[in-house]
Amino acid sequence: MKTRAILSVLVAFSLSAPAMAEVYQYIDANGKTVFSDQPPPGARAKPLNVRASAAASAPAKAPKTPVLSDLEKKNADIDAENAKIKEQNKKTAQENCKNARSYLASLQQSGRVKLPGSNGLATDSQRNDLLQEAQQNVATWCNK
Repeated sequence: MKTRAILSVLVAFSLSAPAMAEVYQYIDANGKTVFSDQPPPGARAKPLNVRASAAASAPAKAPKTPVLSDLEKKNADIDAENAKIKEQNKKTAQENCKNARSYLASLQQSGRVKLPGSNGLATDSQRNDLLQEAQQNVATWCNK
């Protein structure tokens, strides 16, 4: 049994990483064989050449599970849909900017403005309100 334990320890040390470390073998007061990194004071210790364990390497990535793959696929689909919506919003904003600038230009060029849904012309204060609203629309849609 002792021999088996000793051999197991020696095999474990010999299969370790390539760096060398000092290990001592000696027999203690009870007659048992002991392996240690420091020799006991005043006892005969036999130095052994064994390899020390190397620093642990980075853990290997776990293989992708089907659940993760499905989630990644769903996330990719959502990201693609979001990009598509963002592009549509950008086109809509550009169109709204174009329309707002056109409306503002028409208000600035014409002397009198006909109110929507009415047969009469706008008063100066109503025209100024329409101009101010058109300028706000240009600021809203064109400054993005």
